Amino acid sequence: MYIPAHFAETRPDELTRIIRARPLGMLVTQGDAGLDADHIPFEYDASAGSHGLLTAHVARANPLWQRCPSGTPVMVVFRGAEAYVSPSWYPSKHETQRQVPT
Repeated sequence: MYIPAHFAETRPDELTRIIRARPLGMLVTQGDAGLDADHIPFEYDASAGSHGLLTAHVARANPLWQRCPSGTPVMVVFRGAEAYVSPSWYPSKHETQRQVPT
């Protein structure tokens, strides 16, 4: 995923805060049927290993545990706060009254 350097968050303390504040992660897996994304709650243990440990649980009835056996490469996405930023927030837009999408 491309993230411009000026938007990248790399501070471990801040990443830990985001995960703990919004623990519902999107687990992205790749299987025979293609990409799949499952929203499941995670717990984060910063003291486990060099990067910490994410732990989650799914019900036996959820086929995810069969599609994603231990050791399968996955990606987990945690989302921070979201908001719409109106173009009128930018001072330069008040002068010309041009509206642009953000």
